[in-house]
Amino acid sequence: MPATIERAPVKTGGGGPAVLDRPKVEERQSKSPEKERENVGNEAWEVRIYNDGMNTREFVARCLVQIVGLTEMTAYQTMMDAHQNGIAVVGRYVYERAEMYHEALKKNGIICDLVPVDEDA
Repeated sequence: MPATIERAPVKTGGGGPAVLDRPKVEERQSKSPEKERENVGNEAWEVRIYNDGMNTREFVARCLVQIVGLTEMTAYQTMMDAHQNGIAVVGRYVYERAEMYHEALKKNGIICDLVPVDEDA
């Protein structure tokens, strides 16, 4: 026996056609794109990586090459900087690109963060 869904009968109010009311849509007060842009601050953001004991140095360097597009030499130098000092700046980017690199590095298990650059300093 096929499964059926029981529904309440539609009341037509007599012999005429049924009139459906338009569903009420709750309007969310979303921020305008201009206000959203204010939250991301200026256009300079740094992606930083940290030294960790879980990932090999080769893996970190390979991720920097494949995700961020650094040359092998620059990726190796950045990885060694993080290894020796505990932190290294991968690069400065506009917010959208920095966020994309940050998320991709995190997805690969690299401990990293995304910080706005204070251009006054």
